[in-house]
Amino acid sequence: MVPKGHHATNPPPLRPHAHTSRRRVLRQVLVTGLAAPFFGALVAMLRRVEASSTRLTVQIPPDVPAGLSALDEAIVYRGEDGVIRAYSSRCTHLGCRIDRIVGDEAVCPCHGSRFRADGTVSGGPALRPLKRLRIDPHEASGGWIASAS
Repeated sequence: MVPKGHHATNPPPLRPHAHTSRRRVLRQVLVTGLAAPFFGALVAMLRRVEASSTRLTVQIPPDVPAGLSALDEAIVYRGEDGVIRAYSSRCTHLGCRIDRIVGDEAVCPCHGSRFRADGTVSGGPALRPLKRLRIDPHEASGGWIASAS
C-alpha cells in the first residue's frame, strides 16, 4: 500500500558508474599488488649497485692458497707461480655478492652466473666480466691490498 500523496515507483536503476568504480578499485589493487614486488626488487638491485660502486679495499693474507678464493669483497686468484689477481666479488648481472668457489669457478648465489679465474664469464646470465682490482703489496702483513681503481 502506498501512502497518500506518494506514487508507487520502481527503485531507481543502478548507476552504471557504480560498477565502473568497483572495477577501477579492483584494477588499482591488482596493479599495486603486482607492482610492489617489482619495485622492491628494483630497490634491492639499486642498493647492490650502490654497494658495488663504493671505495673498496680488501686485505689479502700472504698465505692465500693457490687457485680461486672468496675473501670479503674480492675474488682472489693465486697462480702456481705466485701471481696474484683480484676481482670485485659483485656479480656483474645484478650485483649480488659472490661468496662461493666451485671447482675452478666463482659462482653467484643469486642467479648462478659463473666466472673463471681471469674474471671472464663462463656461464650467464651475467654478460660482463668481473671488475679487476689493483693489487699492491702490504708491507706490515707480507700480503697484499686489493683496491678499486
